[in-house]
Amino acid sequence: MNKMGILLGYLGVGLAVGILSGLLGIGGGVLMVPAIVYIWSRSMQIAVGTSLAVMIPGAIAGVLRHHFSFGNVDFRLAGLLAIGAIVGSYAIGAPLANYLPGAVLKKIFGVLLMIVGLRMIGVGAWLGKLLGLLL
Repeated sequence: MNKMGILLGYLGVGLAVGILSGLLGIGGGVLMVPAIVYIWSRSMQIAVGTSLAVMIPGAIAGVLRHHFSFGNVDFRLAGLLAIGAIVGSYAIGAPLANYLPGAVLKKIFGVLLMIVGLRMIGVGAWLGKLLGLLL
């Protein structure tokens, strides 16, 4: 593929991630990491670090638009969550990502996405009701 095609691929994935990030608050882990791993054949460790770097400007743009246009930001909640996120990412998450093999990170990533996805569409509540009926 020529340089223009590669550049357009990067911009296209970035645009898609930006749209879904602004719409749903997702992007880095859910979309960008698999794109970096499977489209551009990078390691999970590179994908994670690169995804985090990409999300900084995108997140800032989304926050500004949500806040100034729609008033949809709880800055107190965001600040408190950010403290934990900063400590957890710097002190635990990043070192673990560097230590664990890429195959293990892929499995953790996939299982987490499945659990969250099933929960979001209501399978957890449905399954709980079904098990309650069976027991």
